[in-house]
Amino acid sequence: MSRFLHRACTAARWLGGVALVVMVVIVAWAVFGRFVLNDTPAWAEQVAMLLLGWVILGAAAAGVRENTHMGFDILRNSLPAPVAAIFALLSDAVVAGFGACMVWFGTELAAGVWDATLPTTGLPGGVEYLPMVLGGALITAFGAERIHCRLRGLPLPEPRQHLVDG
Repeated sequence: MSRFLHRACTAARWLGGVALVVMVVIVAWAVFGRFVLNDTPAWAEQVAMLLLGWVILGAAAAGVRENTHMGFDILRNSLPAPVAAIFALLSDAVVAGFGACMVWFGTELAAGVWDATLPTTGLPGGVEYLPMVLGGALITAFGAERIHCRLRGLPLPEPRQHLVDG
């Protein structure tokens, strides 16, 4: 299961990275269109905003798995080890629960506006909430993985090294 979640984390990171690059190109094109061609593409802002959701999905989900989100470690580090372990477990449970709420409410939101059409793209309105649903599912899975590792005494997924040897 850990191997599958590692692949899911890698896919989320790639999806977020590609979405970020495409978003930058679209925004650059919109700026060029507005100030050089005097004709802003109508779809550019809507598509950039949709892509932003996918960027956030990749970063947030990967951050949960690799424990790279900001936190209040000073409190946990100042507590006795058994109490700190309970706090860490509770923290992972809250994160997993938050992810489950994202899935639940994101699905309700998507279903509620699916029949509407986004004006500049022609896409169903529910498309705006799909990153929330998928991101919530990944956050729930990654939080559950961390809980499982803590309860079994297994090592937690570590942050990836981004440094280049040189």
